[in-house]
Amino acid sequence: MDLEPLTNHFWQITTLIIGFALVFLLAWILNTVISKRASKVIERSPSLKTTYIFLRRLILGTIILIGVSSVTFAVFPFLGTALASLFVAAGFASIVIGLAAQSTLSNLIAGVTISLSQPFKLNDAVVFKGDFCFVEDIRLMYTVLRTWDNRRLMVPNSIIQSDVVINYTAQDPTMLIPVYVTISYESDLEKAMKIMVDVAKRHPDCLPIGDLPNVVVMDFENSGTKLRLLSRAKDQPTAFRMARDLLKGIKREFDANGIEIAYPRTYLVLEPKALDVLKQLTDSVRLLGEDKVKGKTS
Repeated sequence: MDLEPLTNHFWQITTLIIGFALVFLLAWILNTVISKRASKVIERSPSLKTTYIFLRRLILGTIILIGVSSVTFAVFPFLGTALASLFVAAGFASIVIGLAAQSTLSNLIAGVTISLSQPFKLNDAVVFKGDFCFVEDIRLMYTVLRTWDNRRLMVPNSIIQSDVVINYTAQDPTMLIPVYVTISYESDLEKAMKIMVDVAKRHPDCLPIGDLPNVVVMDFENSGTKLRLLSRAKDQPTAFRMARDLLKGIKREFDANGIEIAYPRTYLVLEPKALDVLKQLTDSVRLLGEDKVKGKTS
């Protein structure tokens, strides 16, 4: 029995495994070196963290892809010729693969653009397609957004790059908080406005600036006077919680000070003729009642 083919296959497989191991060892060493060097730079410039993470993944992925391909074709050189022949022969398949690669390439390029231009960074608070989210990760092909209710949106980089993203964290993360309350026309307007400002000033998350917090009259509605309290918080999540606290505190203080929050009311206005008819009906009912009482007593 000729054992030479088996021996050749054994050494080929062994060489392939060793080659793969060396490629991944090289990638691990390079990742360690880059991480140590980059950590010092990130400490001085935290804004570079997003770019560093993305580029590190891109470099390591490229090295692993090139290394694995080189080792495979070096051990099995006939695979290169066979693969080239396959692509030449399968023209339709090449077109399909090319179209698929086009989408992948567009996501990859979009990821590079996002990481360099940084319209948003890791941990930024953003709104994407109506969902309030935090940027959890920017990967090679897609961006991971964590919604306020802890869902994950896996958005392809090419889509998120071409869509409008509201970034609450960019430049100035502080946020203005409008709180609207409508009080009845019978309530003391000046007293209500002072109460609302005092409630906002006492809140631990309130950041006074200029004339904030303040209250203005917004409109005269059917049921009462509409007021707007405007204050400021350090970021969007804090602003959301603070708005809920302010509404609760304002309601409690209004109840304690006799300020009535407006609710829908309907007033019925009758013409003089209708009033006369109503008076006649009332008198008729009253007389009818008196007659019944007299009939019972007699």
